[in-house]
Amino acid sequence: MNHTVTLPDQTTFTTGEGETVLAAAARQNLNLPHSCKNGVCGQCKAELVSGDIQMGGHSEQALSEAEKAQGKILMCRTTAQSDISINIPGYKADALPVRTLPARIESIIFKHDVALLKLALPKAPPFAFYAGQYIDLLLPGNVSRSYSIANSPDQEGILELHIRRRENGVCSEMIFGSEPKVKEKGIVRVKGPLGSFTLQEDSGKPVILLATGTGYAPIRSILLDLIRQDSGRAVHFYWGARHQDDLYALEEAQGLADRLKNARFTPVLSRPGEGWQGRKGHVQDIAAQDHPDLSEYEVFACGSPAMTEQAKNLFVQQHKLPENLFFSDAFTPSSS
Repeated sequence: MNHTVTLPDQTTFTTGEGETVLAAAARQNLNLPHSCKNGVCGQCKAELVSGDIQMGGHSEQALSEAEKAQGKILMCRTTAQSDISINIPGYKADALPVRTLPARIESIIFKHDVALLKLALPKAPPFAFYAGQYIDLLLPGNVSRSYSIANSPDQEGILELHIRRRENGVCSEMIFGSEPKVKEKGIVRVKGPLGSFTLQEDSGKPVILLATGTGYAPIRSILLDLIRQDSGRAVHFYWGARHQDDLYALEEAQGLADRLKNARFTPVLSRPGEGWQGRKGHVQDIAAQDHPDLSEYEVFACGSPAMTEQAKNLFVQQHKLPENLFFSDAFTPSSS
């Protein structure tokens, strides 16, 4: 049975039988705040104003008992049992439209186990996005995978994606395999922009940026956008990996930080080789060591679910970070 969901600006959409609020919104091209889609990150928290819902498993990871008592829900785990009305913190009624459009693969550059794809989009109407957002890459065989946009929003007509090779991954085989289906000059489709992992434009607070692996991609977009703005915000970017080769754009990352007025870059390795002169450990631990009091900061973390979850718990519970100023985009690998 279908039910109607009403948003704060009175926008409405319908949910199907057993369909979560977040999935129904995405199906109807509404980009509601979210990240992991698995009930872990808490980015899709909302408040139930009226109606009946059912919330599925894993919600206890991101919602406290007190929040549940206050009527808080996770849209990625909530199915409507009647018509409902919800209030969403940070909801933007003027969010950019979600569109599906073709893209030509202009180039593929391989760095270590990462493919850097540059896609050319149709010139009209222009594709707009906010730094930090992502797209769904729609591939042959009805395969869909989500990837963050790595370039600046002012680069019209271009999308850059950073795709890590995963053993036995369907998308990886299409790009890295001996007979790749995704090649230069080929045509794919993209759907977006999606996600709410974006800087708060009305804030001047100092910013901590954390990334592991290809979590560098949306952070790169954010840094490029700050450079375009000639921003003077204090920024400290930590990029972590196991081995130095995994920091596939190390010199570029340092160069981006150098182009900002008040930014620092700290690479971190958890399994460094003998010649490594940088910091050793995990990005969240190193950031906490450098910034024992985060009460005046905003934190943006992108990468593995383990990193984002540990960073949030550490910063909020031990380093005074307000919980609502931790923003994450957790990369959850597909099972195929």
